[in-house]
Amino acid sequence: MILLSSVPYRWRYIIGFVIFSLVVLQSWFITHPHHPPGHNELSVPTNDDQTPPMPSNGFASKLPTIQHPNVMTEPDPRREAIVDAFRHAWAGYKEYAWTHDELKPVSKSFKDPFGGWGASLVDGLSTLLVMGLEDEFREALPELEKIEFHAFDGKVSVFESIIRYLGGLLSAYELSNEQYPILLEKADELGQALLPAFDTPSGLPTHEWNPARGKAPSNTTLIAEVGTVQLEFFTLSRHTGKKIYAEKAQAIVNFLENAGYEHGIYVPGLYPSGMQTTKGRFTDATCSFGAMGDSAYEYFLKEHILTDGAMPQYARLYTQSIDSMKRYMLRQLPGTRFLFLPPYDTRTDTLKKHMDHLTCFAPGMLAMGAKVLDRPEDMTIAKGLLEMCVYMYRSTSTGLCPENWVADDTEPYNPLTYTLSRDEIINAHDWWYNANANTPPARAVQPIGASTGEPPSLLSSKLPSAPLPRPNGLRVNDKRYLLRPETLESLYMLYRITGDPIYQEYGWEIFQAIEKYCKTEAGYASIINVEMARRGTNQLDSMESFLFAETLKYLYLLFSPGNVISLDEYVFNTEAHPLVRRKWI
Repeated sequence: MILLSSVPYRWRYIIGFVIFSLVVLQSWFITHPHHPPGHNELSVPTNDDQTPPMPSNGFASKLPTIQHPNVMTEPDPRREAIVDAFRHAWAGYKEYAWTHDELKPVSKSFKDPFGGWGASLVDGLSTLLVMGLEDEFREALPELEKIEFHAFDGKVSVFESIIRYLGGLLSAYELSNEQYPILLEKADELGQALLPAFDTPSGLPTHEWNPARGKAPSNTTLIAEVGTVQLEFFTLSRHTGKKIYAEKAQAIVNFLENAGYEHGIYVPGLYPSGMQTTKGRFTDATCSFGAMGDSAYEYFLKEHILTDGAMPQYARLYTQSIDSMKRYMLRQLPGTRFLFLPPYDTRTDTLKKHMDHLTCFAPGMLAMGAKVLDRPEDMTIAKGLLEMCVYMYRSTSTGLCPENWVADDTEPYNPLTYTLSRDEIINAHDWWYNANANTPPARAVQPIGASTGEPPSLLSSKLPSAPLPRPNGLRVNDKRYLLRPETLESLYMLYRITGDPIYQEYGWEIFQAIEKYCKTEAGYASIINVEMARRGTNQLDSMESFLFAETLKYLYLLFSPGNVISLDEYVFNTEAHPLVRRKWI
């Protein structure tokens, strides 16, 4: 044993300094835990006008870049109005409906359509983080401990539970730098509660499930529901190491790729809405990119993006569906650049005459697919569909979009003429006649398009002082406005992808209309009739959780710098919960 007194003074100082340094370093590592290489280094952003960049997780995708280089580098001042709107609705939810699924913003009460697990609370977590509302986020976390997913003795939607609860928990876990284990624990707990719903002969999950009894009330489901679990289950497997989630989700994709005529598929790539889970047969023939079908097609593309193109299957399924959609379903309104996407009966080869607001997600999907898969025509289609959706806002007395609308006079989408002026069409016509030694008809002088060659648009960046006139045969069907996010989602996507600020102006118009007609003392209400420009008696006592998760998030991001939730680093689930893109092995 060496006594300290026998050590020279110089070495005593050196030894003391080394011991002191080790103590300091140990203390630092305890308070600043090390993360393994590749760990997402995102931190909770602060809410100020100079939002700091959200650091990259070091991921370099092999897929083409999605975002345009000319998107904003500084926040638009209008973004603060979106934060104020979120705070207003969140305060009302906290006061009158805290831990319940939804606030009833007119009567200042609540309802529980999603198991009573606090849908608005969980759905809002990722938006709290994106907006930098750190105090509100940390205040909500303890409530998660009280949720008992297994104990609920009633019917819950498997689909809604996955996109709202599971997606919300996983996104918040990633956005908060994976520093709150409760988020992943509850995500895994919910996944375990829902897994038995996938134990069907076909491997397709049932529409509803009773977690406490382990029973499904029926063997029916929808294509949108079975096709919209993959992003969440892949991510859950990634974080928990439990392969069962990814295996269940991938089995569904394999089933859809192999489904054929014997299952009720009449047009390759176009999946009818209704399904039964025993034999996996489709129960009807109507395909829709709106209600009951939409997100299945969205997820084909996003599976390709999330996994960085690791499996060609996802892109193959997406392109097959979009090619069939363009051939059989896509329509245009004569004399305009508006494109129309109604449901289609694949068995009788007939189109419906309506289009619903849910379909307005499609422009954003098509624009992303155009970039990632090098499909430039799809970008043109995306813009034409988005013009249709924005126009339905601008043509009503409230500036809000109806739930669905009807077009009596449409014609098939023709990529050869859609972007041409009348003179260009006639020149092509003249060439054909000259080549065949025929006499062409008299030339028309009325232009269809502008000098750019594009069909005329009834839209501009200027807010109309009165509702825009509608083309003949275009009319509102369901006059409700339900605070839906789909058009805002596509505006955000198109702005980030093209860099065109016109999409920000359209989004600001919509937000102003929401503020004017939907705002209540406690939150924001849906609207009974978008054709009636009045408040109060025109409000529905409903505020779905997607106002927090989607509508206000997309508005906020529309006015945020491009490095805030970059499309090149994140992919959104269908409830607007950002999930980190990573290399997939």
